[in-house]
Amino acid sequence: MTTTASEPTGWRKIAVQALIGGIAGAGGMIAVLSLVEGQGGRDWAPSAIILIGVGLIYALMGLFVGIGTLAPRLLGKRLLNVTDAEEIVEERAHMGASAVCCLILGMALMLLAHSVATAAEGGAGLITPPVAYGLLVAVLSLLTLVSVWMWRSFDELWRQLTIDTGAIAGNLLMPVLILWGGASAVGLADGPNALDLVSLSFGALLLACFVAVGRRGMMTPR
Repeated sequence: MTTTASEPTGWRKIAVQALIGGIAGAGGMIAVLSLVEGQGGRDWAPSAIILIGVGLIYALMGLFVGIGTLAPRLLGKRLLNVTDAEEIVEERAHMGASAVCCLILGMALMLLAHSVATAAEGGAGLITPPVAYGLLVAVLSLLTLVSVWMWRSFDELWRQLTIDTGAIAGNLLMPVLILWGGASAVGLADGPNALDLVSLSFGALLLACFVAVGRRGMMTPR
C-alpha cells in the first residue's frame, strides 16, 4: 500500500520539476538570445548559439542544485530528486561543490561562445576570446581539483558512476568525431567548427551523466 500510494506523489514531483526546469530553460534561452540579438548577433554562427545553450544548461543545473543545497527543507526536497531534506544535508558538501562547478562552467562556456562570435562579427564582447579561453582553462583546472577531492571521499557506488560516466561519454564522442571527421576529409561534409568540439564534449558528458545514473535506477521518482 505504501509503495502504491507514494508512486503518484513521486511522478507528480518529477512533473513539477520538469515544468520548473522547462520554464527556467526557455526563459533563460530567450533572455540569452535577446542579448545576442541586441549585440548584433543575428548573424552568429549556429556553433556559438549551440555552445551558449550547452552552457546555459550547466548553469541552470548548478543554480537549481545550489538553491536546493542552501535551502534543503524549504526548496531542496521539492526541486531535487531526493527522498527527504536530510539526504541533502548529508551530501551538502558534495552537492554544493558540484553546484558551484556547474554554474561557473556554464558561465565560462557562454562567455567563450559570446566572445568568439562577437569577435568574428568585428564587435567588442564582454571579454576578448583569449581571456575567455583562459577563464575556461582556469575553471577546468578548478574542476579537476574539486573532482580529485570528491573522488577521495566517494564510496564504491559513486566511484563506479564516475568511471561509467567517463566511459559512456567517450563512447558517445568517438563515433561522432570519427564519422564527422572522416566525412569532412573526403569532402562529404563540412568540418566541425572549433566551438562544435567544445559543445560536443560537454554535451556528451552531460548525456553520459544521465545515462549512467539512469542505468542504476537513481532517476526513479523519490
